Amino acid sequence: MNTRSRPRRRRPLIAALAFAAAAAFLPVVPAAAAPVGAPGTNSPCGPLDVTFVIDDTFSMGPALATIKSDLGSIATAVQTASGNDYQLGLVTFKDDVTVRTDLAPLNLAAVTPQITALAATGGANEPEASDEAVNTAVNSLPAAGRPQTGDFSGTWRSNATKMVILVTDAHPGGFDDAFTAADQANAHQRAVEAANKGIKVSSVYVQTTGLPGIAPIMQDYATTTGGTYTATPAGGAGAGAAILDALKNCRRTDVFIKDAPGDTGVAPHGLDPIWTSPDIKVCATLPPCAATTPVVGGTSYVVVTLNNPGPGGSGASTGHVEVSYTAQGGAALWPTDWTLIGSSPTVTVPAGTTEVAVKWPSVPGPGHFCLLARWISATDPMTAPELTGSNTLVNTRNNNNIAWHNVDTVQLTPGKPVTHPFTLGNPAPDRATRTDLLLTQPGKPFAGGPGKVVIDLGKVLAERWRQSGQKGFGVRQVGETQVEFTGGKQAALQGLLIQPGERLETALTFTATDAAAGTEFVVRVSQSAGDEDLGGVEFRLATER
Repeated sequence: MNTRSRPRRRRPLIAALAFAAAAAFLPVVPAAAAPVGAPGTNSPCGPLDVTFVIDDTFSMGPALATIKSDLGSIATAVQTASGNDYQLGLVTFKDDVTVRTDLAPLNLAAVTPQITALAATGGANEPEASDEAVNTAVNSLPAAGRPQTGDFSGTWRSNATKMVILVTDAHPGGFDDAFTAADQANAHQRAVEAANKGIKVSSVYVQTTGLPGIAPIMQDYATTTGGTYTATPAGGAGAGAAILDALKNCRRTDVFIKDAPGDTGVAPHGLDPIWTSPDIKVCATLPPCAATTPVVGGTSYVVVTLNNPGPGGSGASTGHVEVSYTAQGGAALWPTDWTLIGSSPTVTVPAGTTEVAVKWPSVPGPGHFCLLARWISATDPMTAPELTGSNTLVNTRNNNNIAWHNVDTVQLTPGKPVTHPFTLGNPAPDRATRTDLLLTQPGKPFAGGPGKVVIDLGKVLAERWRQSGQKGFGVRQVGETQVEFTGGKQAALQGLLIQPGERLETALTFTATDAAAGTEFVVRVSQSAGDEDLGGVEFRLATER
């Protein structure tokens, strides 16, 4: 600890005695208080993830006593606000950080005794490590390499209203026990990171020291993330009520990205395909702009149209857009198969439509990708959770914050073949899956008409198709690994076995004849498992005259 002289925190004897007396009569919320029923569907906040980040130094004794006296009401508020669908965490700090309870489902029975047992001790000097405690909670940090006891490894759920509730009476000081401009910047950075993850930070400032500069930092946490800010008297009166107010701060907005032209924001819906979002396009410049094909090695912009409001909320919404890409094709697991392109700046979306651009520098080869856009907002969480290893198409169908754009424009010259990739994946991370490769022609036919579509399966997939009996319809083999689609509204290669974690690339070759000149066609290539659509690509073919 740094021992150089700095302002001492006031610890009046009368306050300490008041804390001791109050502590003797604090209620303990019993294990039975934890909910055992199923999560409610009609609740003010919906699913709720809350981490309490509490200063437990000596001067915080009266405030802790106040929080403990309101603990029963806080527990009830969590259950009511979430409809019994919650996760709680508890992190405390002095000049170091202690993870007392990690985020876990329905864990009031674990958290409330921990809060009741908190003892206000230590912290001989101001400031404290509040900024690093928030860092631990927001970024789920392990203890390794930090003055931290215990790992914070719980998962903030994408479909939950997410909150950090910070209670302190001190400046942020990192781990060096000294407050500088760098610590103020660090606190703001933690707020920015929280906002980018859709986490509201509500701050409760207990005014025991009267030192200047603490209130603006605490206010910044709230204003940056959409949380609440409360200042209490030196004795901490109202600290528990401030936490209750923070738990009520779950106003819902509803911004949506269309999966299809007729999408009104209802999720899930029955529109198909949902992987051709009209609200995602690639441009060579910032909007307003016309859609184009990304140029390998160059800089492009992914432009996403946001619609407000959807059916699940109202009012202006603040958040940002994240855009990722994966190989052009079918089944893709979240987030394993996706690579982040970037995020937009924080934007406020009023009623109507708003275009947001994400810069895509140094576009990698081959330049043909599937794009995924996700709207992240503390007031507009996902409707359904995006679990690690989950099917991207299912996530897209269940969340109007997500849209998938797999549209590829193919310019053809009669007699000159053009080849584009198509990747097949496995939607199940733990077992082999037999899937079908479908070719659909929703309008005038190209394959079997004025054009030809041949797919090269590659040696691995061609052998597996052979082993499965070469099942399919509307196809004929034209080479060792090549298969031609012979026409009709739909054709299929059936029973293609894909192992867990595999991403097998095929090559689609489109060749137009003179009869196709000056005409546009749509060919959809997709992957399915049984009746489940796993994703695909809409190829828009345009043939020169």
